[in-house]
Amino acid sequence: MKLNIEVLKRQRKIKISTKRVIYTIKKVEKTLLSIKNKKFLNIIKNYSSLSVSIVFVSKKKMKELNFKYRKKNSTTDVLSFPYLEHELPDNLYLGEILIDPERVYCQSKLYGITFWQELTRVLIHGFLHLIGYDHEKSVNQAKKMSKLEEKILSNLQS
Repeated sequence: MKLNIEVLKRQRKIKISTKRVIYTIKKVEKTLLSIKNKKFLNIIKNYSSLSVSIVFVSKKKMKELNFKYRKKNSTTDVLSFPYLEHELPDNLYLGEILIDPERVYCQSKLYGITFWQELTRVLIHGFLHLIGYDHEKSVNQAKKMSKLEEKILSNLQS
């Protein structure tokens, strides 16, 4: 399985290592494969490659997008837009993950962790949304998603 990752930087306040973002997403993919996550396996079973876009946006842009798509007049750390579209016969475009690095930075300070630890959590969260997890549907879904996030985080730290 090949994973194509496009990283776009549409903000300038916080520097972000593209290589580190790509490495993290590839580790998330490998973890989902190694734990045989059913949602992920069902999505990828007919494809030899996947594509995903990760876009870092400003606080202002994230607030606009959060209002446009979720009717919430505030910024958020991550928005995910699953597409699940066939780009080529054997490639599936999972979708876009939009991240506000300023929000991630503030959350990292609030939680007493590094920026990269929080960014990793946000990347995992966004990727899980792309493959069909939605913590806003029900308490049960939220628990499943949170448990999987923790499992992936634990795997990345070992």
